[in-house]
Amino acid sequence: MHKTYLNLDINNLSDSEAEIILLELSNEILRHNQAYHQENAPIISDTEYDLLFNLYVALEQKFPNLAPSNSPTKQVGFTPQEKFAKVEHSIPMLSLSNAFTAQDITDFTLRIQKFLNIDYFPAIFCEPKIDGLSFTAIYKNGTLVTGATRGNGMVGEDITNNLKTIQYLPHQLISAPEILEVRGEVYLSKDDFANLNQQQVTANATKFANPRNVAAGSLRQLDPAITATRPLRYFIYAIGTCSTEIAESQQELLQKLLQLGFMVNDLQKLANSEVELLEFYQQLNQSRADLPYEIDGVVYKLNSFALQKRMGFINRAPRFAIAHKFPAIIGKTKLLSITIQVGRTGALTPVAELEPIAIGGVIVSRASLHNYQEIIKKDIRINDYVYLERAGDVIPYITSVDLSSRSLDTIKFSFPLSCPSCHSHLFYNEQDAIIKCDNHLNCPAQNHERICHFVSKEALDIDGLGKKQVLFLIEHKFINNPVDIFHLTAYNRLENLAGWGVKSVQNLLDNIKNAAANVTLNRFIYALGINHIGSVNAKLLAKEFITAQKFLQAMERLVAGNQEIYNQLNNLEGIGDKILVDIIKFFGVKENIDIIQQLLKILTIHDYIDATTQTILTGKTIVFTGSLTISRAEAKATAERMGAKVTNSISTLTDIVVAGNDAGSKLKKANELGLKIIDEDEWKHLIT
Repeated sequence: MHKTYLNLDINNLSDSEAEIILLELSNEILRHNQAYHQENAPIISDTEYDLLFNLYVALEQKFPNLAPSNSPTKQVGFTPQEKFAKVEHSIPMLSLSNAFTAQDITDFTLRIQKFLNIDYFPAIFCEPKIDGLSFTAIYKNGTLVTGATRGNGMVGEDITNNLKTIQYLPHQLISAPEILEVRGEVYLSKDDFANLNQQQVTANATKFANPRNVAAGSLRQLDPAITATRPLRYFIYAIGTCSTEIAESQQELLQKLLQLGFMVNDLQKLANSEVELLEFYQQLNQSRADLPYEIDGVVYKLNSFALQKRMGFINRAPRFAIAHKFPAIIGKTKLLSITIQVGRTGALTPVAELEPIAIGGVIVSRASLHNYQEIIKKDIRINDYVYLERAGDVIPYITSVDLSSRSLDTIKFSFPLSCPSCHSHLFYNEQDAIIKCDNHLNCPAQNHERICHFVSKEALDIDGLGKKQVLFLIEHKFINNPVDIFHLTAYNRLENLAGWGVKSVQNLLDNIKNAAANVTLNRFIYALGINHIGSVNAKLLAKEFITAQKFLQAMERLVAGNQEIYNQLNNLEGIGDKILVDIIKFFGVKENIDIIQQLLKILTIHDYIDATTQTILTGKTIVFTGSLTISRAEAKATAERMGAKVTNSISTLTDIVVAGNDAGSKLKKANELGLKIIDEDEWKHLIT
């Protein structure tokens, strides 16, 4: 992590500074997610990745309305590869939030106490965080029937036959529940990794980068015979679906799993104070080099499953657990030049081109410079020697300049006065960290990024249209906007151009046709590329309006100044004034409306269907007022988990008002409007 960011005073950041940093961090994190989860080729350690992610989370919490559309806090893992059969997780396999300092751990324990409304330190279970690949294994009547990767958290890849090759993973269980799903981590020991690399050297083959890469690649082989040649190991640390309750705590669960025949890590501790948590962390950090396997931190989780259930989850992670990560790596190299990238929103980002350097077994040749202000603040010059911290994906951060090595041939960088893509005048302000090209509709670089976004996995998911192919089609004037993609069938000369063949063209046209017939409303909204509308907010909008026509009509009314629609959207958690400004700006552009109208005639956009379990509160709007014996955070989390929407203001749209002691003016207004009012006891009865 850049030293400036480690000491970043978030409270003194301007909105514009925060927005550009959030966007850059998000892009780096998501690129790294793909490398780690889908390609089995991580280019940074988990520790470095989590430093990056932790900074992003802190910024997003401070500036929630500035979170970019591709916010990584709303995502887990990465889309499973097509070559594997899919396994839908009955209970999502989520990631953990991260901590790096003692203060982070203090904040974590205080959040638990506040959420549960308790004044004592609850028992917290500590165990090492294995640097491997997460998996799940399902047993029915004691027989191993299904194995899967985490995937994107909701859907994983079927690796059943590969899992069966792992030594000591039981194929049959005795005295097990009728259905038992265990979850754990597959890894490769340090000694086995060294032996494998020696075999690679002997065979004159490329050496493996690290044990995690080998474990992940081995477990995701299409041929189980290859997996069987790798000495994979595993630890089980949790369960998913289970037909009967087998434990009341994490400590008891691991004892039960051990009795059933699973490998369980014996480095564990039940802590009853924050001091004990940190002692365990320090012990493992000091002894990690002597362990037979790689670890990248410590996992803390509430020991009691009853308390875990009360805490629940938020976005991509449980509230009741956290990973306390170990420190990252820093390197030094020469900055050869600075190039400028133009993003989908027109933001210009400087990138340092570096003399290649190996950091943690990875060759790094580029680094983010964030924005013009960062270059000035750190006095970064071409030909300088700079310090790097690989806390991002392909592009790490420059932490500082080695001024003692500065020579006379260094060159100060001058930011361009016009867009390097379209040569338009830039929206430029020396006091503003963001420099943008406002030629949104005619800038080739922005257009390229927009179309790439439109066809991406989370959007229309058109296989065969990557960045390279989209650029080719734009440069050869086959496409200029998303609509043109669906008219490619009118061209017969594409197959005669370099890089294209009859089969590849036909496959692409088939994929385009299939995508056009299978678009869900939330994916369509996401594909439009509205600033700050990521997959989560796209789903919120789709759930609110159900059909594409109703959505577009509502947006047109919003642009026309309809206050009812504005209030309706403003009451959605995750949609605020800042995002509404961007939505209005997008739908206020006639060309955008024209494109959407054309797409509506071409695409089959399926109505949004809420797949969540229906409860008595599904679709209800609830307001909590007054003091409750449970925390407000827990009350809200429970309501949202049951499908309700929680707002802060009373209106005719409110379905239920839960009134505690000293409810005040909100209770008075609820009575005046004749709304349904219940007390806390009635609320507890309602949710049980």
